[in-house]
Amino acid sequence: MELSALDVGDGPPALLLHGQPGNAGDWCPVAIRLRERMRVVAPDRPGYGRTGGRATGFRDNAAAVIALLDRLGIESAVVVGHSWATGVALAAVIWFPERVRALVLAAPVAPGIPPGPVDRLLAHPLVGAPAARLGFGLAGLGLALPPVRRLAHAAVPALSPGQIAITAAQWRADRVWRSFYAEQRALVAELPSLTPALSSVGKRTTILYGTRDRISTPAHARRLARALPHAQLVPADRAGHMLPQQRPDLVAEAIARAAA
Repeated sequence: MELSALDVGDGPPALLLHGQPGNAGDWCPVAIRLRERMRVVAPDRPGYGRTGGRATGFRDNAAAVIALLDRLGIESAVVVGHSWATGVALAAVIWFPERVRALVLAAPVAPGIPPGPVDRLLAHPLVGAPAARLGFGLAGLGLALPPVRRLAHAAVPALSPGQIAITAAQWRADRVWRSFYAEQRALVAELPSLTPALSSVGKRTTILYGTRDRISTPAHARRLARALPHAQLVPADRAGHMLPQQRPDLVAEAIARAAA
């Protein structure tokens, strides 16, 4: 699958992988801060945005982003993942270590922690698909209302009203809930298989976490840091899960330092 991608700036390359759900536009606040000093590549992962198609698991996502680097003539990059896509970044460094210069993991999933009851429920073949369809449909309708968009922008100022409107339209379509459900299945079935290889990851890794994150909790970040030999933990005080939008300066600086 050929990935559609934002490609801006010049300098050491950084590959920015959005979470679940999402698209390349989620990284705009970070890309704006990096484009004067780095080459920023932010793809729409399989099943999302302009790439579309069928959502896949962690290893197939990793293969797709490595193919994107090949197409762009990039030998190696700082690989950055947010939320679900931190699993893609880990898969990339495990199976394609020569293509990864360093890792930056924001609000990470932790392969060593069993999925919680909500994640297991959303991956269930009888419950997960209808729950995802209903949830994203209602959320998309809500975000289509101007007062709700204004509230969302006030809560996360770096997320522009235009990006919120795009997100609302995508969430009302069939593709996003189907992709979310497919990735939930991978989260439960595939993520634990990455655990044995974590101790062999030889790349410098920066793990960013929000101290108020209730989705990927600080405990997840600490557990992952203990499993990776060269990991540094960086807390984002009073921040939640959406670090690329809530703390773009912190994320951008971590990426720039990883490339230095």
